[in-house]
Amino acid sequence: MSSARYRKPYPASPTPTLRSSPPDTRARDELYPDEVGEHPFLGVLRNVILILVINFLLSYYITSSFFWNYDFRLLRLRYLLFVLLKTLHKAKVPQLTKSVLLHVLPQSSPMFTSTFFTFAFPQNFSDATLALYNGSNPALPIYVGLNGSVYDVTDNSRTYGSGGPYNHFAGRDAARAFVTGCFATDLTHDLRGLDPVAAKSDIAGWKAFFEKSTRYWYVGDVIHEPLLGPPPGECQGPKRYGN
Repeated sequence: MSSARYRKPYPASPTPTLRSSPPDTRARDELYPDEVGEHPFLGVLRNVILILVINFLLSYYITSSFFWNYDFRLLRLRYLLFVLLKTLHKAKVPQLTKSVLLHVLPQSSPMFTSTFFTFAFPQNFSDATLALYNGSNPALPIYVGLNGSVYDVTDNSRTYGSGGPYNHFAGRDAARAFVTGCFATDLTHDLRGLDPVAAKSDIAGWKAFFEKSTRYWYVGDVIHEPLLGPPPGECQGPKRYGN
């Protein structure tokens, strides 16, 4: 008989068994830690930051400004600190206000008395008090009064500061000069003798200018003494207008 007749068959392959639990991937996780466990939001955040950095660098390269020459009030550190202190003051927490101020302005810092960090809270000024903020003291901000309203113009010290072309507006309420353009004789808040409709319109326009500017902001009001004596005479000199 042939030997093939008595050849033993090959054993059948064992039936594969299903895993009752997922494979252990701890070894892979240890080898490739950066590929696992990252939240999708982190990737999006990383891309956004990268785009912003490229945008800022490109803007600075082209315009020498990180914001494409756009100017916003909220980009000014003085204004942000002013808003913070004003909010704390309105919340009637003077001790907390003082603590925040002392932490922000360490007395050992040479910037403690600089106009970059010096603020007065929103308040009522007298004419004498307002006169202190005329730009002659570098430790104080520069304020301009306009028909009872007071604005911080420190960020444009070249114009309103000592020696600036419109320094005569600093530390006083010269509403009449804003209406007439006569800087020699009308540096006063006395509007008597002027056309009331035209004066109201001009002052409203100037107030809108200061309030919408990215460099200036409202800080309080000036309370004037009662007007005595005759009103100013009609301006005879050339008229000029500030900015």
